[in-house]
Amino acid sequence: MAIRTNRTLLTWQEAAQRLAVSERRISALCAAGLLESFSAGNGVLVTEDSVRRQARYQGAGGRPYSPDMAFAALYVLSGLEAPWLGRQQRYRLKGYLERMDVENLIRLVRRRATMIEYWCRDSNLGMVSDSIRISAATGSLTGSFQLAASDRVEGYAAADALDDIVRQCRLKQGVTPIRVRLHAADDLPAGEGPMPLGVCAVDLAESDDPRERRAGRVALQRLIDEYHHKEHQH
Repeated sequence: MAIRTNRTLLTWQEAAQRLAVSERRISALCAAGLLESFSAGNGVLVTEDSVRRQARYQGAGGRPYSPDMAFAALYVLSGLEAPWLGRQQRYRLKGYLERMDVENLIRLVRRRATMIEYWCRDSNLGMVSDSIRISAATGSLTGSFQLAASDRVEGYAAADALDDIVRQCRLKQGVTPIRVRLHAADDLPAGEGPMPLGVCAVDLAESDDPRERRAGRVALQRLIDEYHHKEHQH
């Protein structure tokens, strides 16, 4: 099967060499959604972009949070409740957040969803925005991070709704330019409208764009500082 893309694709062997891990580990990272991959004939190719993002976290200690805990951390930092957590989990999360810093937060919440990039017609971008909970600096969110308006749409969708969105909006994977970044979550917290500020900020902090990355980190630091200040007041 031909793959039409201008992006650099790597074999599992090449990706394993870049990350200094086994090909079996590359397979596990693809299955977990931490590496973006495409089927190609009898094999699988991995995008160089996703390998580069993964390389940032190589060697960091501590296991990433489960999706439930990852979303909870970002919701609580945004001043919201996380009702899906039990009492013991909330107590544990409070302890985590009391000693949290930006770099650790970005690393620990990276398993919250599987991110997939798509090409999309300009005329369908509005339909995509209406079908998801927008995040990062999409649309009106640009003002929250003092970024220039972007023509890219980014946001979250329930994993079981992803196929319908891709079909209805005619999204194409493996084709450039990238116009849509969807984060598919098995257990997306209930809600409407844009994702909480903490989620938007960490999406930006993971961007390959230096300006977005800096804006996301600045916003996350502010949220962490505000959380610590409130906890000390209590």
